[in-house]
Amino acid sequence: MQVQRFCLVCLMLLVAACSPTFNWRDVPLDGAPLRAQLPCKPERAERQVPLIASGTTLRLMSCEAGGLTFALAWATVDTTDGLPAVLDNWQQAGWASLRQAVGAPAGPPAGWTAWPAVVARAQHLRGWQGPGLDHQGRTVMARQLYFSHGAAVYQAAVYGPSLDAAALTSFVEALRLP
Repeated sequence: MQVQRFCLVCLMLLVAACSPTFNWRDVPLDGAPLRAQLPCKPERAERQVPLIASGTTLRLMSCEAGGLTFALAWATVDTTDGLPAVLDNWQQAGWASLRQAVGAPAGPPAGWTAWPAVVARAQHLRGWQGPGLDHQGRTVMARQLYFSHGAAVYQAAVYGPSLDAAALTSFVEALRLP
């Protein structure tokens, strides 16, 4: 009996040791044509936000793996007119949520630089990377993408004390538009 227990414990340790930090899986984005993958089982939420003059339902999905938070958010707006301005406003709100001083709508906060990520068939794509503070006041690094496709607008972001280049690549390369 002792040998069986010992073997069972060894097997459990072996399985735990082989568990990948990033367990990538397809995640459906309700009501959006974007295909994406996250490295963990996401939590979902939605809320009303003023992306345009009237309230818009913003859908969110996020999870944590390897000390990083991966987040996707999307909404459908009433019109495609003015989408760059919608994305600029969302970008400004993203910086503000990281407690970054935002200046002119066209300029990033201090310490932020362009992130040249690519999402095939995305329109109005802009990517940014830089430092910020999380909701507990801890320093984080962030990479955020904002883009549109038709009347849908998206944000894909990763936050953490430091960012894993391979995980960022996997996250962005899995973003697929029809």
